[in-house]
Amino acid sequence: MNKKIILSTLLVATFHTLNADFLGAEAGYAIWNPSLSGTIKGGTSGELDIQKDLGFSSSNNSFFWAYLDHPIPLLPNIKIQQTNYTTEASKNKTVSFFGNEYEGKVTSELTLNQTDIIAYWRILDNWVNFDIGIDIKNISANIKINSASASSTNKDFSVAVPMIYAKARFDLPFSGLSIEADIAKVSYGENELSDIKAAIVYEFDMGLGTTIGMRNQKIVIEDVSDIAADIQISGAYASVFYHF
Repeated sequence: MNKKIILSTLLVATFHTLNADFLGAEAGYAIWNPSLSGTIKGGTSGELDIQKDLGFSSSNNSFFWAYLDHPIPLLPNIKIQQTNYTTEASKNKTVSFFGNEYEGKVTSELTLNQTDIIAYWRILDNWVNFDIGIDIKNISANIKINSASASSTNKDFSVAVPMIYAKARFDLPFSGLSIEADIAKVSYGENELSDIKAAIVYEFDMGLGTTIGMRNQKIVIEDVSDIAADIQISGAYASVFYHF
């Protein structure tokens, strides 16, 4: 009888432990309003200032994420984040891109969609949470430039890069409020990628929450599909999420 009681107790404890670990799951959606700055160069043409030459400024975009903490200590947890970024601009200017000369009203469109697959380990898990891992960021990009004076340019380019990832979260006791920040970054040769977020979080008792924060990205590529760029994307975001 004692063996049955002990076995039943262990099974119940194991069940509760596994469920507690699996409760570390979250899904969220954010509206992001960043400004765009920097330079881009196509082919042998000179650099273009994204704001002064092409007229890009700020635009509404979005990103969403989901993660799941599992109960196997040595294997990493997984987070997936998708960023949908597209912005349009027009300016009366004379510019050169991939050998084409554009004059008069020049219209441009830039897409920098990103998929992040993050494998991470939770080092601390109490009122202070700390994660560390690797972020595989895949950027799928396109730039279009057009005017009445020349044939339009429509250029795709993509890059997939592993980055060091870290996240810290500090819970303020008995308030539902938290402060969190995460960073993914890598630098190699003349190339550099970074993605940084910092936010204030409020979570209700039922798991529904909201976030207000800032997100800053830097994308420096020396030569990808004959394109060189030094781009900064920075702005505020607001999100809703469900944590269970």
